[in-house]
Amino acid sequence: MFYLPLVILVACSNPANKRAISIDELDSIQAQDKSTLEQLAPTKDMLSAAELVKLADCIDLPCVQLFMKNHTTDFVQAYKGEFNASMHISVKDTSGNELTIPAATLYMYADPQATWRIAHTVHTKQMCDSLLDEFKALGFQSVDKDHLVTFDSKDRYISKRYPGIDMYFTPSLRPWYFKGIYQVKIPWLCYVFEIYKTGTN
Repeated sequence: MFYLPLVILVACSNPANKRAISIDELDSIQAQDKSTLEQLAPTKDMLSAAELVKLADCIDLPCVQLFMKNHTTDFVQAYKGEFNASMHISVKDTSGNELTIPAATLYMYADPQATWRIAHTVHTKQMCDSLLDEFKALGFQSVDKDHLVTFDSKDRYISKRYPGIDMYFTPSLRPWYFKGIYQVKIPWLCYVFEIYKTGTN
């Protein structure tokens, strides 16, 4: 009378489920997991100067979104027209507090009433210097400064290799203050690279 439960337990028992995993199998599983993580991990913290020059050809947000599809590992779309780097970094604000933020932001101002603008904001001096060096390697040279209310000054760069394209650079505590990247004054220094087609700025 008490055999039925015993029979069920024996029938449900599967010796294969208790088989130990060998060292080789464990190494293989760990290698596969590592490979998957490496494929999904961001590989860079900002766009290159050459990529920003290509973006200057875009005239609307769908064009920028299509371009950024090739960078989905490194950037995620946060809001309409805003893409944040997947890689995060630590910065210190003006009070010495440490903050963790995306390494860079790409912003396209899509308001149809506005002039065309694409801005790439990076958040460390090292990244800034690296990107400036890339632009200089493409032949971009500083030609003049614009003094604006929202910026201390903007350096304008042009290159004979890329006629019709202007790059504006500025360090700022108010990057695109009236354009939506940051709604309030931020407590750390940013470095903003804007790219324009001549005649659209």
